[in-house]
Amino acid sequence: MKELWHVLKNKWLSYRFRFVPWVALNFKDKSHRSVSRGDDKITPDDVIVNTLLHFSTSLHKHFVDGNKNPIEASKVMERVLGYTIQLRKSNIPEAGTEVFVSKGTVTAGSIVALYPGTVYRVMEPLLLQSIVNPFIFRCIDGLHIDGKDRGISRKIFKSCVYRDLRWPFFPADLTWLTGDLINPLNCGQYVNNETPEYPCNVAYQECDLPIDRFPIELRCYLPNIYYSSSEGNQTKFLRVVALVAVKDIGIDTELFSTYYTVVHA
Repeated sequence: MKELWHVLKNKWLSYRFRFVPWVALNFKDKSHRSVSRGDDKITPDDVIVNTLLHFSTSLHKHFVDGNKNPIEASKVMERVLGYTIQLRKSNIPEAGTEVFVSKGTVTAGSIVALYPGTVYRVMEPLLLQSIVNPFIFRCIDGLHIDGKDRGISRKIFKSCVYRDLRWPFFPADLTWLTGDLINPLNCGQYVNNETPEYPCNVAYQECDLPIDRFPIELRCYLPNIYYSSSEGNQTKFLRVVALVAVKDIGIDTELFSTYYTVVHA
């Protein structure tokens, strides 16, 4: 019984940083991100699109021989973007895994990470996946992204990828489910909420990537796929959520965001 209580306590200490009621009640300084509907842009969408296109192209050129080593992916990131990130234990006690800048300096406005997962349109079924799931991200327009890499969420993401597979080209990145990231950016679900001691240094920015800008061979580097097939309704855009630096971020700095966002209609 003692061991069970210890396990449950540790899970709660980690989970609470993503539990919306707890977050709302523990904003001692009442800090929040306030945006107008459709006006949450720190960096222009075309900059995000062009950055992701350039980085994906660079990754593909480097891995054209099929040897997709995560260590090599970080080298490409350093060369192309000027910095790298990696997963480490958070500075917050019991907060679990977090994202740190491991090399270089991230300048304000730069993309630091992407939020991976299955994209659910309004009214698509999400109840079972949402149970005890702290990784559901709600977009301003009501779309949801399930960034959990285990359980039913993992199975659904893999199922959607194989459903839209055009052999040998995968329509989305599967490596974020295993941690051996072929695209180092695809780990934004591990960024914790800010605290009074650790203020936010990144913010979420939603962006629709024009599918026709990303050839099929590059889509395996993107971490998102729609729950319902994109083939039948000829979807022209893929929703992604980028974590964008709100200020310069130095080496060995942990990333923190603001979960509590007020959207003004």
